[in-house]
Amino acid sequence: MNFDEALTRIVEEAGKLIDKCLLKASDGTTLFRPDGGGNYNALWTRDFCYMLEGLPGFIPHNDAVKAYLYILNRQREDGVIPDRVGPDGEPYYNVLGSNPPTDNPQFAVKIAWEIWRAYGDASPFILTAGRLEKALGSLPLSREADLIWINPSSPHSPYGFTDCVAKTGEELFSSLLLYEAHVKMAELYRAVGRMDESKEHEAWAVKVKSSLEKLWSGEGYFFAASVDCRQPDVWGSAYSVWVDAVDGQRALEISRWLSSHFDRIVKWGQVRHLPEPFAWEKTLVEMKPGTYQNGAYWGTATGWVAYAISLTNRQLAERMLIDLVEFFEAEGKAWECVNLDYRKCPDYVATLACPSALVERLGNKPM
Repeated sequence: MNFDEALTRIVEEAGKLIDKCLLKASDGTTLFRPDGGGNYNALWTRDFCYMLEGLPGFIPHNDAVKAYLYILNRQREDGVIPDRVGPDGEPYYNVLGSNPPTDNPQFAVKIAWEIWRAYGDASPFILTAGRLEKALGSLPLSREADLIWINPSSPHSPYGFTDCVAKTGEELFSSLLLYEAHVKMAELYRAVGRMDESKEHEAWAVKVKSSLEKLWSGEGYFFAASVDCRQPDVWGSAYSVWVDAVDGQRALEISRWLSSHFDRIVKWGQVRHLPEPFAWEKTLVEMKPGTYQNGAYWGTATGWVAYAISLTNRQLAERMLIDLVEFFEAEGKAWECVNLDYRKCPDYVATLACPSALVERLGNKPM
């Protein structure tokens, strides 16, 4: 199997997984669950975003807009966006800890942007721009660095794919999403002719990007957080390259670090959150090292990591995608995360939907 064949296979199978994850809400809205088996039986904000991002235009336009509004119409008075909404319309805001995760406002912005990008429809954004502003305003920021802040005295879920990890202080991944959200808000405002608001978000994006330096290790990677779990962040370091939150020289440093640590972060084309043999210093619930968010391997981050690695080692990056497909075909399932003698949640959409975003990023050309 060559790289083009692998990428085509990932996109095809991701589409099948989306078709398997459909669920009708009590009001008739089509919901998009994170998996095809109903293990996660609700509409999750971030997982829905990853489907739109990985396969733009695959979900019918009307269904995408209705699902977006199904989330936004349950925004809390203080601006908080639901982490998920059940088929009965019940919203859920917190996961672990007394405060909500620090990523759902950014994903709400990204959904509005994806709808505009895929269908040329800015009307959902126009309708909800004020609510998105309020959502971004609900995020906790550090005074010194304009980055997402989690109080060490009151830890709670950060970025949702690490929602069991007790990262505190400035938190990298949600801050990268904040940078991305400001960039996309600027583009959306520009698209609808609201230039003053566009310039404001451009300025905020510059501030966040500059502040990321506080989390730079000096050794080719970013730390996951500034206080608790100040450890190498594989996903976040790669994602900083994916969203252009670093300059070209820094991107090459990250690429080389990922390549040189490949055997410690990648297995079967899937990616650990932090290099072996590390486990997180603190977690919000008990997680055995080597399992789930504490050392298992995920396909969700494969595309970001492969893209970053491709800057300095194209062959290794292409091998990642081929290995992911060959593992999927051997298993007959796209698992949420895996390890030796460990498998969690079959038919998990993000495992293949996120890497599918490479198709557009590469312009259908080999890396």
